Amino acid sequence: MTKHDNIKTLSLTVKGLDCATCAEKIEKALMRHEGIKGITVYLGVEKADIQFDPTIIKEKSIIDTINNLGYKVVTGKEEAPKIFFLKGEWTFDILRIGIVFLLIVLSLTGITKRLSPIDIFSIIAIVVGGYPLIKHAYIDLREKAITADVFMALGVVAASAIGEFRSAAIIAFFMLISEFIDSFTMEKSRKAIKDLIDMAPKTARVKRGDTEIEIPVEEVKKGDIVVVKPGEKIPVEGVIVSGSGSVNQAPITGESIPVGKKEGDIVYAATINQLGVLFIKVTHTGQDTTYARIIKLVEEAEASKAPVQRIADRFAAYFTPAILAIAIITFLITLKITNAIAVIVVACPCTVAIATPLAVVASMGKAAKKGIIIKGGRYLEALAKVDAIVMDKTGTVTIGDPVVTDIKGFAEHDDKEIISCAAGVERYSEHPLAKAIIKKAMEMGTAVPEPDEYRIVPGMGIEAVINGKRMLLGSREMLKISDITLPGETERYIKQKEEEGKTALLLSHDNIICGVICVADIIREGSIEAINFLKNLGFDEPIMLTGDNPRTANAIASSLGIKNVKAQLLPEDKLNVIKELESSGRKVLMVGDGINDAPALAQAHVGIAMGAVGSDAAIEASDVALMRDEWKQIPEAVMIGRKTFSIIKQNLAVGIIFNLVGITLASTGILSPAMAAVAHVMPDVLVFLNSSRLLK
Repeated sequence: MTKHDNIKTLSLTVKGLDCATCAEKIEKALMRHEGIKGITVYLGVEKADIQFDPTIIKEKSIIDTINNLGYKVVTGKEEAPKIFFLKGEWTFDILRIGIVFLLIVLSLTGITKRLSPIDIFSIIAIVVGGYPLIKHAYIDLREKAITADVFMALGVVAASAIGEFRSAAIIAFFMLISEFIDSFTMEKSRKAIKDLIDMAPKTARVKRGDTEIEIPVEEVKKGDIVVVKPGEKIPVEGVIVSGSGSVNQAPITGESIPVGKKEGDIVYAATINQLGVLFIKVTHTGQDTTYARIIKLVEEAEASKAPVQRIADRFAAYFTPAILAIAIITFLITLKITNAIAVIVVACPCTVAIATPLAVVASMGKAAKKGIIIKGGRYLEALAKVDAIVMDKTGTVTIGDPVVTDIKGFAEHDDKEIISCAAGVERYSEHPLAKAIIKKAMEMGTAVPEPDEYRIVPGMGIEAVINGKRMLLGSREMLKISDITLPGETERYIKQKEEEGKTALLLSHDNIICGVICVADIIREGSIEAINFLKNLGFDEPIMLTGDNPRTANAIASSLGIKNVKAQLLPEDKLNVIKELESSGRKVLMVGDGINDAPALAQAHVGIAMGAVGSDAAIEASDVALMRDEWKQIPEAVMIGRKTFSIIKQNLAVGIIFNLVGITLASTGILSPAMAAVAHVMPDVLVFLNSSRLLK
């Protein structure tokens, strides 16, 4: 539970949440209480976050309100027992369905006809099977809500009132089956998310002096030394201070091949140490770990509704009163109460209500297990609709870890002098090129001087004062705005290196070009294949944006099969390119490193950040975060979005068409109340089977 001034947030696990109607009922019931400031219900993980003022309303009142709606707030670590392959809370439901089925069979045999004119078995079946329906209907009516449960209970009561006991029993039986299917279907779709949550280890082995003790992971503190042996899950996030091993990072990144880890390397919670003993100094625990942030994102993502879900919500809002009106009109025209009952029974609003969340929850859980974190249903839908792809170069299509390939001195400056001065200029820069230059200086054994002054020129380079000399290190443009002219020899050298795909950094002092340092980046493995795959998916004109010079950018783009290149761009220029594309009607997918490209990622319809593992900035800046630097995940994310949206549309079509056809047949008397009850279950089964394709 979190606190902000006088407002607290209470996080509750709520059993029995199966569709958007459940969430709506909880929200309406709680919002009638004073002191409730906000409610978010997460169907995907059966949770609710309630913001409230504890000086006005108590936690117990909130919990009691939810429990009184027919749901169950789970407190502590209570867990339902299991029976065979089923969850414990389903045990009684299965038993109830079995009893009602047996009673209907006995009724059909006609055993009681010789003993009594009353169909006693059907009446018992109505009582046993109709009780949960009538109970839910009573709660809904008390909350002033006309729901599907109210309709079903009305159908059972009306059929019983006109002496159609067997029909009423059959209606109750199939309504029980329908509710079970809805519950089972949602639980199935949650499996991928629950598997993720269950991967988190519960205990940790911590060094205390010369001994090791096992404690709950919640009690581990920053700075503790945790010992992880082969085959054990790593319970915390931290840095290896001793030992080496091979770690399976699949729970975080989705990659199947273990990664070698040594002293100084970072390891993540929920990953698995497969080889060697690791001594890890804890840097992050609990909700601060990368794994916990991933779980939180996946849990909350379902609350971000896809636009198509809003259509389904509006449909469901008008559906209930419309059915009631159709049933009344049917009775007034046909004067047959059975026709009106059949209309009420055949109507199936739940199919439309669960069509979207079912697919969204299943897809986001599956994607997360693959290392693709999609931050909401609306981004799943947006992924299905994007038709233009824009990508950064450095750190995105290249690994972002360039190396110095050439050093060329001019005006009688030697290589060591050039690299030493350049390293001094870049000493406090975090840019990948700076790291390459400093690394080369250390390899060559040269000193890295301290700059007296230091100023970054965004997108161009750095200006610094070293040993009393004002130095510039950067692109041609930086030198041009400083009125420094390039000699012909220098220009020819730079052009040659840029045609080789290298980036040339010019070093000058006192308006004299004293040297050129060339660096080259390596194209990410699999990027060529992934870009070709994206072209086959319809992204026929990929666009590469970079702050690099045109020759280097074109050399990299040519090797990737990209023709549309925009070079020498500042961050705001990249943003403007995306705005121009969107103003022309394109729906843009932007791929970047999640830090330098944050504005462009935020502007695009969908922003995908590469290599977000361990990076708060990348996760925050993007709509989709890739936990590993593999380009093949990008077309995979697009395909997940397209398949999900396709299945959502199919589910909605099944629900709407079925209801229209079923209501028509019921109103004309073709479907009896009993047949309508059988038909009521069919779309739920179809939607479940269709959505199950997303879990494969």
